[in-house]
Amino acid sequence: MNYSSKVGSAAMTSTSNSIKDVYVDAMVILKIIKHAHEETTDAAQGGLLGLVKDSTLEITNCFPFPNQNKPENLDLDFEQYQADIIRNLRRVNSDYLQVGFYDSSFNRLLVQSMVPYQLSGVEESIALVYDQALALQGYIKLKAYRLTPAALENLKNEEYFSPDNARQANLNFETLLEELPVIFRNSHLVNSLLCEIDEQTRLSSKSNAFLDLGTNGNLERQLRSLIDGVDEFAADALRYTNYQKQLQRQQSRRNQRDSNRRNDGYDEDFERMTKMFSQSRRSALVTASQINNQCDNITQFTAQGLAKLFMAQAVHEKQ
Repeated sequence: MNYSSKVGSAAMTSTSNSIKDVYVDAMVILKIIKHAHEETTDAAQGGLLGLVKDSTLEITNCFPFPNQNKPENLDLDFEQYQADIIRNLRRVNSDYLQVGFYDSSFNRLLVQSMVPYQLSGVEESIALVYDQALALQGYIKLKAYRLTPAALENLKNEEYFSPDNARQANLNFETLLEELPVIFRNSHLVNSLLCEIDEQTRLSSKSNAFLDLGTNGNLERQLRSLIDGVDEFAADALRYTNYQKQLQRQQSRRNQRDSNRRNDGYDEDFERMTKMFSQSRRSALVTASQINNQCDNITQFTAQGLAKLFMAQAVHEKQ
């Protein structure tokens, strides 16, 4: 889904990385989990609503985006749909300021779509990524990402991306995104209710999902996604190699040309090829950032799995 098509037109201004953490209400988390559970084949995507308070971004509500792959949504105007949702929330005196979007998968389109959000009226917008596979094993994993100022400055122009400017700004796959800490928040009444429910629930009836040692399903999904990213990055590297060969051939021909044949249209072809190369390097940068994120997720998940295996081994030896 193209998130950028849902962002209303606004003045394009540079963003200041002012927020330090993200507060997410429990109701928002439950809505995202419910939406991800209902979307059996495609990723769950939706908008985030909230407010900015000092250096904190508070997410107090959310709403789902219709699935574009369903036949009944092919002719749906998504911009009008989003405007109607926000208008209705405003009528009931609810928070209606859109501060980003959520997705149940980390992909290249997510990174590219963060540009119009951070360049829109709300500069503190984020992308909230929810891992559904980990939730099925008892973990609730939410990560909040923002583009760094250097990445935003170099990626805001989709038609042309200069590798030289990115190199001067020290922009690479590690500095493309900034991860913000996510803090779950409940009201005092909800906390009191949870304490009462916990006391009334018997120990034998509580879920032991956190003791589940099976990690093959989640690791297989993440490794498949990682393989796809590596294949895409290898294709970008091959295109870069072909560009280098064509560049050497072009320069060799240019040196052999006569001075009276400078304006034979050859420079236009060379400029078009250079522009295609810049777009390819922009795609490779986003792909490398996706691979880096997936490697971090696999490392964290396997570390937890190894810790549980060692604990289970110690318990088994004592018995």
